[in-house]
Amino acid sequence: MSNAEYPDEILQSLEGYDIDINNFLPGHGKGAKFLLDFNKIRGVEETEGVILKGREIDDGIIADVVIKEGTVIEEPVHLCFGVKQETGIQRIFPRIIAEDNSEVTIQAHCSFPNADGLIHKMFGHIYVGNNCKFTYNETHYHGENSGALVAPVSYMYIGENSIYENNFNLTQGTPGRVKILLDIYAMKDSVIRSNVKAFGKCKGDSIRIRDSVFLEGRNARSVIKMKAAAKDGGEVLMYGITEGNAPRCNGHVDCQEIVLGKGSTCRARPFIRAIDPTSTVSHEASLGRFPQKWLDELQAKGLSEEEATDILIEAMLKEK
Repeated sequence: MSNAEYPDEILQSLEGYDIDINNFLPGHGKGAKFLLDFNKIRGVEETEGVILKGREIDDGIIADVVIKEGTVIEEPVHLCFGVKQETGIQRIFPRIIAEDNSEVTIQAHCSFPNADGLIHKMFGHIYVGNNCKFTYNETHYHGENSGALVAPVSYMYIGENSIYENNFNLTQGTPGRVKILLDIYAMKDSVIRSNVKAFGKCKGDSIRIRDSVFLEGRNARSVIKMKAAAKDGGEVLMYGITEGNAPRCNGHVDCQEIVLGKGSTCRARPFIRAIDPTSTVSHEASLGRFPQKWLDELQAKGLSEEEATDILIEAMLKEK
């Protein structure tokens, strides 16, 4: 497949997240790849130890990804759920399995550059076996017109002594209406790191994200970090949920949100619960604006308040 055979708008949106488009298409670069153009499968490339299968259905795609037992994948497995059309419905059903003793990074990219009434729904299941290292990076670009309705639901099961890192990034373009539900179930001695970043930039942007971790195994540990900003009428609501349901588990929720401009709204709702007396679950949350001292220092360098604020937001959302 050549660049000319895949929508240029989708390829350009990858550059905003520092993804090398020269290695993106099947037949180019290294790594397994699964590419969609709306509800059509446009490219599939498997590598040793990685099985990729897809099936087209009405208004959507079923995608299966299997990382075979004991396989260590050096290059990310790239999944692209792109739509160049303005309207329509895309339903994605990804089913991802990492078998025992495997190691992999999944790079998923959802790009809707021309969205104006487009609906994207995802119903995902991820199963990570025992003694695995699994990273799932998902980046989104929804165009510049707040014209997308995006509603993914994902369930993750993380096996014993496995490390699972979830990184969700919605900071480029305008989000539109976003409703995200993530449920992560952590077994014995597993480690969960979940990082969510979102930016509502105008009154057409409404973002609601629920990130939940259920510590079900002894010594399971987790950290949820949620960072968001809303300006010029944008709305962001973050739910960070952690339950300590097993002996000696440890979880923490950290929510940080910045609100700017008339009509903007940020809400953070950390929920924690522990049902085992030896478990530890904690949370912290902050809402507001940047310290005036930070703004003054940047404005002293000749920046306007808006320019200074944009730099601080970008720095916050890039920070790990």
